Amino acid sequence: MSGEQPEYALIESAARNLLSLITATAGQEQVQGQSQSRGLTLNPPGSQNLGLRQPSIHQEMTRSFPSMFRKERTSGKRRFPTPVIKAVVAPTKHTSLQFYLLPAPTDRTPQGSQELKLLMAGLGKRHISLPDNSNHVEITASLAVEYPKLENLMGGWLLYKASGGSGQRKLTVIPPESEGYSAKLLKSSSNNGRHMLFIVPLQDEIDISPLPFDAPEFSKMPKSQCKTCGETLPLQALALHVESCSKPDSDQEAEEESSDCLEASTQIVSSPETSIKSDPTNKEDQSATSKSQCPVWDLSDTETVDVDTEEEAGPSGIASQTTPNQNLPSTSSVSLSDFTDEAKDWKTVQGPIKAAELYRQSVIQDHASEKPLYMHLDLTSSISDQEASLIAFYKACNAKWGCPLKTRLEGDPAIGEGVNRFLFSMTTQKLKCSFHLNFGNAHITRIFDGEPDHLVPSSSAHLVDSDLFLMAGRMIGHCFLHGGPPLSGLSPAVVHVISGGSAETAVVQISDCPDFDLRQKIMLLEGESELTPDEKESINDLCFSWDLPPVNNANRRWLYERLLHHAVIGRTMRQIKQLRKGLKETMLWPLLRQRPDVLPVIFPPEKNDVLTPVCVINSISWPSMVENDDEDDNDDECSLEDKSRIAGYLRQFIESASSHELKALVKFWVGWEVPTTSLKLEVTNCNLPRASTCFETLRLPSRYCNYPAFQKELLACIGTVDTGFGLV
Repeated sequence: MSGEQPEYALIESAARNLLSLITATAGQEQVQGQSQSRGLTLNPPGSQNLGLRQPSIHQEMTRSFPSMFRKERTSGKRRFPTPVIKAVVAPTKHTSLQFYLLPAPTDRTPQGSQELKLLMAGLGKRHISLPDNSNHVEITASLAVEYPKLENLMGGWLLYKASGGSGQRKLTVIPPESEGYSAKLLKSSSNNGRHMLFIVPLQDEIDISPLPFDAPEFSKMPKSQCKTCGETLPLQALALHVESCSKPDSDQEAEEESSDCLEASTQIVSSPETSIKSDPTNKEDQSATSKSQCPVWDLSDTETVDVDTEEEAGPSGIASQTTPNQNLPSTSSVSLSDFTDEAKDWKTVQGPIKAAELYRQSVIQDHASEKPLYMHLDLTSSISDQEASLIAFYKACNAKWGCPLKTRLEGDPAIGEGVNRFLFSMTTQKLKCSFHLNFGNAHITRIFDGEPDHLVPSSSAHLVDSDLFLMAGRMIGHCFLHGGPPLSGLSPAVVHVISGGSAETAVVQISDCPDFDLRQKIMLLEGESELTPDEKESINDLCFSWDLPPVNNANRRWLYERLLHHAVIGRTMRQIKQLRKGLKETMLWPLLRQRPDVLPVIFPPEKNDVLTPVCVINSISWPSMVENDDEDDNDDECSLEDKSRIAGYLRQFIESASSHELKALVKFWVGWEVPTTSLKLEVTNCNLPRASTCFETLRLPSRYCNYPAFQKELLACIGTVDTGFGLV
């Protein structure tokens, strides 16, 4: 060990010298680098100091390319500065939705006539743009801005949607999610805003009284100025304001003149001596003169002519009367004031006849300016072909049955209102009797079966599948809207269910069962006598076919009622539903629901559909029995003796005719079986009895010298009423 110690000492000394040399060299390089970075040259060219090191390659490159070899640059090969990226927030999308606020709980869409009324009350239709991420609270706040009345609504609300189609439709609720409604749910339910969303209150009702014109609900609506008073109003309110705004004196004078003209024309119609002229040319001249002086009013549909005093009887003992028959449902008995007085609305007016007439007039007036319905009927074709055209007309979908009707009879030159009356008379007759349709079992098809006052819909499934009862409902409603003859003789139980009554509460009679085989089997249960085995077997077979238990002494009376109810109502529920749907499409449903007392007017019993001689005679405006000074100048003018004789023959015919013959006479006279308030009679020098149905005028020849000849030819003429008008 001692011999090796000097060797280790030399090695240690050499290592220490080398370390000190390296340390000194590194310090000089550091000082030189700092001096060069400050622009100082510690070792200038030509210097003989060999102890200082020259600049390194990295230092030379940094000095030559400062942008690429900066001191502050970190490791890596980034040659361009990293751009600063700012956060961009995507804009929120919005969807425009259609909302409609209803005033009360309902399951039906509002009528078109109510839209302006709801709009003036701050309700109705609005377009609201909602963000796609809106929740229930945000949607409620947006609705409250558009509908301020929604903030004070108590009891909550829900959104509904309606199925496709026109008119009143059924509403279907849109169920909310667990957290309420969201914009995503409303978009999917409304097909991205294409369909209307109805806001329906659940418990409370919203006031629909009109708002002031400066209300916040009208702030976004366009406005215009009234020319009469200068007030600036919303366009929606301006239409109502113009009607009630005070008019200039000149306009008031014009209105007074027109009202005086109307009163004068009313007096002319009410006068029994001037209500009918024997010369039709004079009538045309008079009507043309009256048209140039005052507006034309259809007084026959809106005014009742009441004559309390009788005129002096003529030579034949016929008194001139124009008092209408008040028992006729379709006879117009509504005055002009009923349509202008708002208090006498069809919902509150007394009397079912007047209520039905007011409702009919309101529907006709609402659709008076719309596109008419056109019906073409070829009288030269067969009866089955005519009925096929009639069925095709009433099976048309989406028809507005309140619109004006224009009927054209191919093969007959007749035109006017009388042709429409002929069509409605034919329609009611086909419903009550039969159609000449052959379904393989018979050459005729009855829509209603049974005896008078106990008619029930046919139980044929083929008729239901063909929608013929839907067609029948449209026929009944369309005929009522235009004042035509009603369908009489329906069973009261069927009328009760058609009008919305419960089927279980319908009072069914044994006469309502149209099938005599079923009636005999059911009547076996009515008595208390013991049933024979054959009778019991036949009854049990019927019970099993209708899913009822077999008969025994305990359930005999109950089984009698169930079998009778099923035979009349149970088997015809599909037919009754189609009839009800047809009545709804013809807009009769509001009248039936709010005025149940009009049911005997729309569906009268058979005894009310009978024409009496007194009814017809009281509706006739007899010819004037005053001598005409210009009689010799007019070839068509008959003498007073001829007028008296022919008028006496007509009165004798009416007093001795049956109800069927009287209906044929009235149909020949005006176009249908319903007598109007004024049936005009003229005695002229013609060959055969003729009638102007549009003018409700009957022209009788003056050549008859005895009653049998008059009766024979008049019966022959009125027997052609089912084949057209017969004019060439």
